[in-house]
Amino acid sequence: MKRPAMLFLALLATACVHHRIEFSDIQHPISTPKQNAAVVVVIDQATLDQTVDVHSWMTGIAHSWDARPGQMLKQVADVELPQMFSSYEVTPAYRPATGGSDRPLSLQLTVPSYRFENFHATVSVRAIARGSSEAPLFEKTYTRDGDTQGGKMFWGGAFAMKSAIRQSSYDAYKKVFADLRQDLKAALDSQAPQGGQASPPSEAAGAP
Repeated sequence: MKRPAMLFLALLATACVHHRIEFSDIQHPISTPKQNAAVVVVIDQATLDQTVDVHSWMTGIAHSWDARPGQMLKQVADVELPQMFSSYEVTPAYRPATGGSDRPLSLQLTVPSYRFENFHATVSVRAIARGSSEAPLFEKTYTRDGDTQGGKMFWGGAFAMKSAIRQSSYDAYKKVFADLRQDLKAALDSQAPQGGQASPPSEAAGAP
């Protein structure tokens, strides 16, 4: 490679602006009633440290967005699951859920895939739920698309790209958790004492 071309690439790499994408100050109500149950959510450090580099020709090659899908996962879990469970805890290493409830759950969450292309985010979340035993109550991957943000990206360019990635990702994670909550509710119901009913639910925190 000739020297001028090498110099150009070096200057381009130096000039590239990186924007970090994760959620902050999010809050939304959920439709699932709160359960008298405990959940220990396991999100390992490798998942929390995940970074996905996002580029867009519409905003120029000098800009790059570092999406943090594992951090997004935890931030949405921190909003949603305390509204569903009477006891909520997050840990980076797996341990069985014990005590504090007649229906304890351990929930391992990872992000096998995250991408932002064609103006929207696509998120896959892997969930493994266990009760008081090691056998999984369910093991499932949820994949959902976020709302398309083409208009925002077209008119706003680099200044709107961060908002577009964040908003579409947020929408995708909320759809994933809406599906996940249904399976968690079914898993809790399966742990209800034989011949009896599960503890009556309370109102969902923050519900309108």
